Parts: sequence; structure tokens; C-alpha cells
Amino acid sequence: MKKIITYIALIMMVCSCNGQEKEKISYPKEKVMNTEKFDIKRFENYPDVVSMEDEKKLPAKKDTLSDGTIIEYSLWDNNEDGNKTYYTKIVTPPPPALFKKVKDFYPSGTIQKETETFVGQVDIEPFYGSFITKDYDKNGYLLKTTDRSDFDKDLKIRFNDLLKILKTEQMITDNFITKNKENIGIGLFHDQENTQLTSEKIIDNLKSEDCNGKILNANSDFERKNIKVSLNKNIWMVTKDMYPQGYWDYKIDGNTGKIIDVNYRQENRP
Repeated sequence: MKKIITYIALIMMVCSCNGQEKEKISYPKEKVMNTEKFDIKRFENYPDVVSMEDEKKLPAKKDTLSDGTIIEYSLWDNNEDGNKTYYTKIVTPPPPALFKKVKDFYPSGTIQKETETFVGQVDIEPFYGSFITKDYDKNGYLLKTTDRSDFDKDLKIRFNDLLKILKTEQMITDNFITKNKENIGIGLFHDQENTQLTSEKIIDNLKSEDCNGKILNANSDFERKNIKVSLNKNIWMVTKDMYPQGYWDYKIDGNTGKIIDVNYRQENRP
């Protein structure tokens, strides 16, 4: 029995160490204060339900700065804190930036948390793309910084390397066309017997969505927000959502960067 307990304890220690290696938590050696405040007066007495007509008369929940940065505001009632109103600000830089910041604020308007996350979607547990998070106390002093950017440290092709590949690799190859000819013919051209499919013809069909022929056009706000990334062991799974033109699914080797599979899925959304 003692051997079993010892064995279980060792397993737990190993798992814990692995988790800590991929999630680094650091604490400030001296006081660091963030003075950023949320303008709570701007949304004072903001109704829970707003009609489209009334929304025009209320303070805007979105601002666009002179450099193209978009700031989105939201507020919500925290059931775990006496239904007090908390606030959120999402700051998205203009293309070709691929990361944004999500800032949460206490009811007083003092910053509570600041998270750097991917502009698109990262479907990887348990952090879902929250790469770096800074937590603050109710006075705005930094409590800790959590860095999860080492989640892929066992791979040769890490997340930032993957983004470079997506921005440089062609989204369509001859092998892809041969394999997906029927699906593409129906999904993009409504023609099952389309025998004249070429990468140029497909790209031209997708130009209305700012497609530049690469897996990811970072200069397109549409494309950068509609890329989904997940990880299956050492294989990066990437979905390029070209609504209403369907989905493009890629499998990329996490150690070589080689694209090992590409598939097209027809659009099934209204």
C-alpha cells in the first residue's frame, strides 16, 4: 500500500512540474502600479436590454482610434460579488497585428486583469490562447504575472513559428485540388463536374474576402479573426473560416512545419 501511495505521489509531482514548466508565474519584487481606469460614468445606468433605436442615443460600446485600433467595451453583473457591475475593455490593434489585449476592471474602475491573447481562436486547453495574464489588486498594484507561452515548448515549430508559416504558405496546391475537386466544385462554383479548377480560379473566387492566396492574410481583418488553431499531440490543426465560402482545414507537423493534409468543407451555415 505504501508503495502504491508513493507511486501516485510521484506521478502527481511529475504532472505538477510539467504544468509549472509550461505555466510560469512570477511575482513583482517591488510595487508595480497600473493606473489605467475604466470610464464607469460613460456607462452609468446603461440598460441591460437595448433596442437598435435606443442604442443610437446611448454611449458607443466601440471606439476606433486614429491608428485603426478598435476598443470594445462591455459590462456585466458578477453574481459571485453581490451582482456588482464589472467592466471589460478589448483592445485590438489594426492588421497585421495578430494579438490583442483583454482588460478587466473592478466595480471601482480600477484594472483587475490584463491578458494578451490571439486575435483569432486558440482552442487549446486549459488557457485557450491567454498567453500572458497580469493580475492586479483593488488598488491597481500588480499581484502576479502568468506566462503560458511555453505550452508548446516541446515542439520545434512553436505557435509564433506556425503563424509565420501560415502567412507564407500557399493555401491551395495541385494535390489539394485533385483531392477536393468535387467539394470545391459544389461549394464554391455550384458545379460538381467543374473540370477547369485551378488555384488561380479558386483564389479569384475568394478575393471578395481579402484572400491573398496564403493560408493567412494578416492584413485582412476578416481573415485574422477567422483562423482557429488547436494542437493534437505534435500536429497543429488550423481551420481557415472563409464564410460564406466554407472551411479550409490544415494539418501541420509541429516538428518540421510541413503541411501534411489539407481539406475543404462546404458551407452549411445560413
